Amino acid sequence: MNAFEVAVLFAIPGFLGLMALELCWSKLKGPDTWQHQADAVSSISSGLTYLVLRTLGFGVLVISYDWAAKQFTVAEPMVAGAWLYALVFVWKDFTSYWVHRWAHANSFLWAMHLIHHSSEEFNLPVALRQNAFNWFSYGGLMLLPLALLGVPTEVVAVVLPVQFFMQFWYHTQHVGKLGWVEYLLVTPSQHRVHHAINPVYIDKNFGQIFCWDRLFGTFQEELSEEPPVYGITTPVRHYNPLMIELNYMGRLLRDAFTANRWRDKWGVFLSRTGWRPDDARERWPDPKRDYRDPSQTFRRSQPDWLILWAWFQFAVLLLTVAYTLANLELLSLEAKTGLLLVVLAGVAANSQQLMLGPSLSAECLRAGLLAAIAVNDVAALTLWGVWLLPLQLIVCLLSTAISWRLRSPAFRASPEFNA
Repeated sequence: MNAFEVAVLFAIPGFLGLMALELCWSKLKGPDTWQHQADAVSSISSGLTYLVLRTLGFGVLVISYDWAAKQFTVAEPMVAGAWLYALVFVWKDFTSYWVHRWAHANSFLWAMHLIHHSSEEFNLPVALRQNAFNWFSYGGLMLLPLALLGVPTEVVAVVLPVQFFMQFWYHTQHVGKLGWVEYLLVTPSQHRVHHAINPVYIDKNFGQIFCWDRLFGTFQEELSEEPPVYGITTPVRHYNPLMIELNYMGRLLRDAFTANRWRDKWGVFLSRTGWRPDDARERWPDPKRDYRDPSQTFRRSQPDWLILWAWFQFAVLLLTVAYTLANLELLSLEAKTGLLLVVLAGVAANSQQLMLGPSLSAECLRAGLLAAIAVNDVAALTLWGVWLLPLQLIVCLLSTAISWRLRSPAFRASPEFNA
């Protein structure tokens, strides 16, 4: 188990605790930033898909730091003291500012980052909306100077998850401006601006821990007369994090196939975010959301029992991911792959049901995966892992029953469906 997976296992209880605290504060003190429970389930499920596909090794890694350190180090390895951890942290945060800024500036890079901005809410669960499909990972290139100087791999392995998880806390509307801290660190106020689609706020405040924006001209203060409106200008309007993330890449591919000129076909991926060839724009117009119109905010109304079911199903999926990460070195490749794919199928089923639609295809996939694990790899499950299969089977059967109810004419004619 690598440093990131260890950090995840320690971070999960902390994240859950902070989200529970924000939920209670939101309900008791206001404003209620947890009204849209289905969106919260979708956001946290996005975090699960990120962990699953990262563990499965999905994506294109241009260069890893471990490989670069072995190939390009020209100095003697540095002593891993506290000062070195601090310097590596600052360098990582500095380069992350630029990686983040470029992710907003280029269409192909935006396809990976869009998922983080897709929620039209702003609360702690939104922090967990991360890109599961890592089409192109080049962060290691930004760390090459550290490799050249002989910074040990173990130092970078510790700093990266720490810097990443420290970005969680400021995704909230319950903390106001923080005085002099606003000049040094990224705060909730600054990050609310970053997630907003108001024209004055778009493409501002790219910093992650330190407020680099004040140095590089991308800072925008949160204005009392301009409350932030969250989301993306061309919304996807779905709860499935996989569908949200694939949607934009699908639109890029569609535009590339539609464009007549080769220059435009390549330009779809290499141009600034939002640029489209004229012929593709005419054939496939993208309706933009009017941020001034609250009626355009995406929200499906689910019955209370379905929200409770969605949280229960998510809890079982989270338990499965936590077990798999904790036992990566003990589980066979087939067993851990099967369990993680069960989680993806469960996320798809849960999301589809929150859209008030049946998820029978996802249930068939989940049942097939569970059967394969039971037949071939049940002996590989350790400790309490043997209980995951019957628990997942029960969830699968209940979810199938719920899908049948959601597709029934009686439900679709009921006030629950038409609310």
